[in-house]
Amino acid sequence: MSVTPVILPKLGLTMEEGRLVAWRKREGDRVAAGDVLFEVETDKATMEVEAPASGIVRKLLLSEGDYAPVAQVIAFIADSADEPIPERASVAALITEPEAPAAALPTREQIQDSDRVKASPAAKKRALELGVDIAALRGTGPGGRIQIEDVDAVATSAVLAERREPLTRMRRAVAEAMSRSNREVPQFAISRDVDMTAADSRRREMAVSYTDVIVAACAKALREHPRFRSRFDGDATVTSDRAHVGVAVALDAGLIVPVIRDADRKDLASLRRERETLEAGARDGRLPADALGDATLTVSNLGTLGVDTFTALVNPPEPAILAVGRVADRVVARDGALAIRKVATLTLSVDHRVADGADAARFLESIVRELGT
Repeated sequence: MSVTPVILPKLGLTMEEGRLVAWRKREGDRVAAGDVLFEVETDKATMEVEAPASGIVRKLLLSEGDYAPVAQVIAFIADSADEPIPERASVAALITEPEAPAAALPTREQIQDSDRVKASPAAKKRALELGVDIAALRGTGPGGRIQIEDVDAVATSAVLAERREPLTRMRRAVAEAMSRSNREVPQFAISRDVDMTAADSRRREMAVSYTDVIVAACAKALREHPRFRSRFDGDATVTSDRAHVGVAVALDAGLIVPVIRDADRKDLASLRRERETLEAGARDGRLPADALGDATLTVSNLGTLGVDTFTALVNPPEPAILAVGRVADRVVARDGALAIRKVATLTLSVDHRVADGADAARFLESIVRELGT
């Protein structure tokens, strides 16, 4: 007989805490490993988290709407309904919030004020950094809980005709990731026009989108070019056998990249269904816990918004990202005569530590070839 602690998992590189949205199981319920146990809101989306073990839900330690740091124990699953679980004191030792760094230690008065208000750990830390009296704030979170956005909102610029709006959690995550890309990844981009006439016929026949046929083409090209299934890792490159393709989805709050796993093993109809499901989940704020991360390559299609060509930043640790412009009728020379063809511009941005220009050109050629067949 045993007891399994359930912790709040780290569901992204930038995640430090999460808000429990809902428990799918209650105390006393039987649960199987792999069943969805709870929903948690991260800085990117609301995600479903599966139970790590089978048994009886013996104790829930976090209420819906409450925040917790990553790795905090939030529940216990036991083999039986009468299985002993750790005493409350032992549990409290596991879930105590981390201490503030020595350079940011609050005064005794600040600690007392902070303890009397409902605020997230991140909000308390930001209040200390900005010199904001957190006890005087009104929270906009569940139950009046003070969030980091509430603290940032009081740091309004005094400059006339300007308005300071704090970044949302998702916008902040995007900013951090893109800053890291621009700062750490030496990258270059190459572009090429591609005749999409055959791809257009295929998508109409299969009732799929341009994004679907492009994802399929990229997945097949990834099988031929292992360098583009690699990531830079210090003094080496690490190559994956999997062809996971991320699809960038623009939301009002920021950008999110759900991942179609093993895209090279799926037909167009399957790719369309999975993409539509992931995009709907992203827009509704509900994605499974494995929907994000581990992409081998990302496809960003702004052609649907009328953009002809653009350059996207590599999303580390991925080696490349493909920017797709709109498909439009163009007059081109074909077999010695003028013809109207459907053409789009593809721009491939590449981590130069992983691949060189010639490698990128050959990879892009493979994508173009797949789209033309």
